[in-house]
Amino acid sequence: MLLRQLGVTVVAASVDSVADTAALAAGLRLRYVTPLAELDGPAVAEATGAKLQTGERVFLHAAGFLMDPDGKIVNSVYSSGPIGRFTANDILKKVVAEQARAAR
Repeated sequence: MLLRQLGVTVVAASVDSVADTAALAAGLRLRYVTPLAELDGPAVAEATGAKLQTGERVFLHAAGFLMDPDGKIVNSVYSSGPIGRFTANDILKKVVAEQARAAR
């Protein structure tokens, strides 16, 4: 089953430059990617609670949010390293379970 079949929209954001994001999307052969703007890492960390790496390299660690159709966050994942991210399967399981619960 595809996320699209469940009515799920995926939105991704990055603090990378628009050019770097476009190159990554092209290299991964991602469809439906429109690099729009570079995010402000410190502002995103402040607003979401995501971890901001500081020091010699400054970057925003991954954070993921699953939102219901009304925009309420129903699940979140924060990472402080290379693991700790949603997978498509995680989202599929959660959405199917929530849709089944709502149908009862």
